[in-house]
Amino acid sequence: MLHQFDAALAEHILNFPSWFFWVCWLAICGLALGSFYRMSRWFQHARLIENVPTAKIRSAAQGYVELSGVAKQMDGPLIVSPLTGKTCVWYHYKIEEKVNTTRAYGRSDSYWRTVKQQRSEDLFLLEDDTARCVIDPDNAEVIVQDKRTWHQPHRSPPRRYTEQLIHDGEPLYAIGFFRTIATIEYQKTRQQVAALLRQWKNDPKDLLHRFDRNQNKQLDSQEWEQARQHAEQQIKHQNGQCEKEAPLNVMSQSHIANQAYILSSEPETVLIRQYQWRAIRSLLLFFASGASAVWIFNIRFGF
Repeated sequence: MLHQFDAALAEHILNFPSWFFWVCWLAICGLALGSFYRMSRWFQHARLIENVPTAKIRSAAQGYVELSGVAKQMDGPLIVSPLTGKTCVWYHYKIEEKVNTTRAYGRSDSYWRTVKQQRSEDLFLLEDDTARCVIDPDNAEVIVQDKRTWHQPHRSPPRRYTEQLIHDGEPLYAIGFFRTIATIEYQKTRQQVAALLRQWKNDPKDLLHRFDRNQNKQLDSQEWEQARQHAEQQIKHQNGQCEKEAPLNVMSQSHIANQAYILSSEPETVLIRQYQWRAIRSLLLFFASGASAVWIFNIRFGF
């Protein structure tokens, strides 16, 4: 039976018009190359998650890091999924319609056409037991636990809805480019301190009188640092600030291509397993499509 099927398929391949054969063959080759790319990408993601150690936000190095904590809303308007009205820190939804088509010989077929989809781009927080980090979800690969799909079969045409959410307070894993920047208030304080020091420099005699401890008529690095600290204290006193504002930590997409940006409400171990299974499936598809391309080429040209 299988031999008969192979013989019939080989006969069809031999009778294909030349242009149709090359279109099909190139499409299968493209599928093989795409599968190989996805396989290498998923294996790389799994290795990255395994090999990059989890850091605490307060002591994290600048650059590519892995964080783990809980997702939190930022101050301001709540983030709400437009599809169901649920509050969350991140959402993605998709609305699809079922399209029925008629092919040759009266065969009918159907597929889902995307009508609308939207992905949240609002900032939110990842919080651990040391500090907070602002998460910019733009261009991140997001994997969630809360993913729901439901249908409205009685509509015309029928619709399918898919919603993915990350909730406030839900565990959150993140790996991406981490950087610490000064807050607006901190930058303003630094500018005011610099302006006050320039003002003091206009009266060098008073400056030396106040900070030249060794009386050598010039300020060394230690004495200048004391002057700077005194200026900072004076500015903070004027602004009603008791202490230096905390810096702002931000995670976003890395500018290096092979450094994946991943956000997930799934645990790290589950995430690694998911990427490994994706890679294995892509590897099997690569072998299947590659073998098919070789077999079809051999049938056509008699190798």
